[in-house]
Amino acid sequence: MSPLSRRRLLRAAGLTALAFGAGPALAACAGSQARTPRGGPPLSAPAAGGANLNMRIWGAYPDFVGSVVEDFERTYGTNVDLGVIAGDYPSLMTNLLRQSAPLDMVYSLWHMPQAYYEAGWIRDFERFWASADAKREMLPAVRDALTVNGSLIGLPYFAFVNGALFANTDVLRKADLEGQYPKTYDELYAQVRLIKRRGASDTPYLPSFWSAPWFGIPFGFIQEALNRNIPLFADDGHPVFDEHSAVVDMLGQWRSLYSEGLVPKGVLTFQESDWTETFAKGGIAYSPQLQYDLKTFADPKTSQVAGKIVPVPQQGQNWGMLHVGAYLIGDHGQSDDVLAQTYNLAQHFGYRDRRTGRFDVPTAWAKNYYMTQGYAEVNNSPEVAEAVARWLPDPETNWPVLQDYLAKPQAATSLFHTTWGSTWMNYASHELPKAVNGDEDARTVVKNLRTKAESLIDVYGH
Repeated sequence: MSPLSRRRLLRAAGLTALAFGAGPALAACAGSQARTPRGGPPLSAPAAGGANLNMRIWGAYPDFVGSVVEDFERTYGTNVDLGVIAGDYPSLMTNLLRQSAPLDMVYSLWHMPQAYYEAGWIRDFERFWASADAKREMLPAVRDALTVNGSLIGLPYFAFVNGALFANTDVLRKADLEGQYPKTYDELYAQVRLIKRRGASDTPYLPSFWSAPWFGIPFGFIQEALNRNIPLFADDGHPVFDEHSAVVDMLGQWRSLYSEGLVPKGVLTFQESDWTETFAKGGIAYSPQLQYDLKTFADPKTSQVAGKIVPVPQQGQNWGMLHVGAYLIGDHGQSDDVLAQTYNLAQHFGYRDRRTGRFDVPTAWAKNYYMTQGYAEVNNSPEVAEAVARWLPDPETNWPVLQDYLAKPQAATSLFHTTWGSTWMNYASHELPKAVNGDEDARTVVKNLRTKAESLIDVYGH
């Protein structure tokens, strides 16, 4: 299998797998009979293993995960049954958690635990012996993302920026604009028009207009509104935008980009693989992408633009928003002894190794796969910096830019900490393209988005 084909396979069941079926899954949580989350005094780290734990993951880098599990089993004497789930991961996990199946540790993206926790399907980490230390060391935005109703509900699996703005220096050089990076979206959109007029690119911009049940164009809408400081949702989840909001003008700008041919034809029907592979083929000046994918664009085996893609500095305005994956613990009535051994497994993956006191597994994720973590000590470590410098163009200039992306990322916490957020984003994935292609005017689309949010609050609450 070619590297690119393997990458497609891993992505299909990997970091963004929860895009598929997530809305209905969470709606099921919200409408279910809740179990009261169980508390208790803090637990101590287990002196011995012996438990049989079940860990279920999606298909990203299963060989690496398997090697970490084997190391954990040898070290602590706890048995771990590791299963790789293909297909509709969120729906499968939701159904199993609802049934109190013996799921000890699972992956999740951070928009899902609110519903799981309120339904009583997962355990929190308030009894974890290192909970206070882990909270203290997490990036504040990551800690907030993983805190539900005042309780820490998971440890970080990854943390990076969705919508990090990448530039193709080859195209910018042809347009005589190399190093002249935009500071705002208005400047970005003005510059892509200039690039086209100068003949450096026919379609100089690849936006997050691509199609997915929630992950594509809805994320593009949310992150650009966040970056522009346009309010969308109040802290309690109520929508604060309407047809008189600045998002109407923002969608009008999207419509102009599309109608002027500044973006690739067919972008509204792209899947995630089309989005990344189109940028990797070259010829596009700017694109908001997953920060994690910068390493892929730097690899000549998977990219025709290796050595030419760099992160655009943040100069007063953020680019993109926080994207967090988490290790969660299911609640299936396990004893305190089994829960302690599960906390131990979660710590092994998502915090400091009990033997060494170091962030061994988190550092390996960041160093080997550029899957940055929820801890500044990991992301800014010499080991990660050295690894990134091997593939990042001009690391002396661009490494500080990448560090800055995770210093104070903006996050859609007010929406993601609702039980209905993914259902709303599913709706938005069908509604927003109408404003881009002109099927409906922007005011109507924005009004419809608000009405949908209000109707979901009526059904599911906040």
